Amino acid sequence: MYKELWTASCILLVLGFLGTVGGSLLKYFSKKNEVLKGSAEARVVDIVPEPRRGTASLSEFHNRQAAVFEFYAGGRLVKVMDHADTYPCPYRLNQRVQIRYDVDDPENFCVKEKDKMDKISTGINIVSMCFIIAGCVLFLVYAAGIQF
Repeated sequence: MYKELWTASCILLVLGFLGTVGGSLLKYFSKKNEVLKGSAEARVVDIVPEPRRGTASLSEFHNRQAAVFEFYAGGRLVKVMDHADTYPCPYRLNQRVQIRYDVDDPENFCVKEKDKMDKISTGINIVSMCFIIAGCVLFLVYAAGIQF
């Protein structure tokens, strides 16, 4: 049983480190492939009614509620209106949201939501850290000479 603790701790540590590297690489490549490179924290400064366009204008709600975001891009203040056709508005005044924007044209933006790859890489990193902690505990039990 004594040597099995050493083997198990080594396996868990190696799996933990490989998982951490894999999760970090997954996060890196998902960030690298993003189209909008700029990132900022925007604040909702106003919610205004806007007339709907297209087929949405035929619904019972003829207006939509659009949030007005304010953020800094390249050192200058930018105010933009949300593109989402929602009623009621999913945001509240003074709410802070993460956005991605085009560095050359900050008016081209989208509200950043956690994507699937980001959630998967975070999950992999959490499981990897659990493996590393378990491996360390088993190694300390082995090093202390405790036998079961």
